[in-house]
Amino acid sequence: MVYQDADLLVMMGIDTTGHHPGHVMVCPAEHHENLYSLPDRTLQRIALACRQVARAMVAVWAPDGVSLRQHNEPAGHQHVWHYHQHVNPRFEADRYGSAGRRPVPVLERARLARELRAALDMSHV
Repeated sequence: MVYQDADLLVMMGIDTTGHHPGHVMVCPAEHHENLYSLPDRTLQRIALACRQVARAMVAVWAPDGVSLRQHNEPAGHQHVWHYHQHVNPRFEADRYGSAGRRPVPVLERARLARELRAALDMSHV
């Protein structure tokens, strides 16, 4: 876990696409299946949290860019039936999306969470 409050969860993803294992998910603490049912205030907080996570990624890991992703319904490639926003650090030639998914060991995820948490400023969320 990177960050948690009454409304939000920010956690390291259990896997990665590409070569850098910094995949983060930002989720509402309360269950909402997808974008359609998400209250406006929760969506606003998630968007602000994603921006703060992206800023922390840039500060800690110096990626060349950051990608955000979110899926709704089976045709939209939704596989987890709880709304979540993916935040991924991106690097030149990282083969994101074509390198396949690979699991990230628990200890590595814990280290990455500590690094990100130290740089994460959630006071603006």
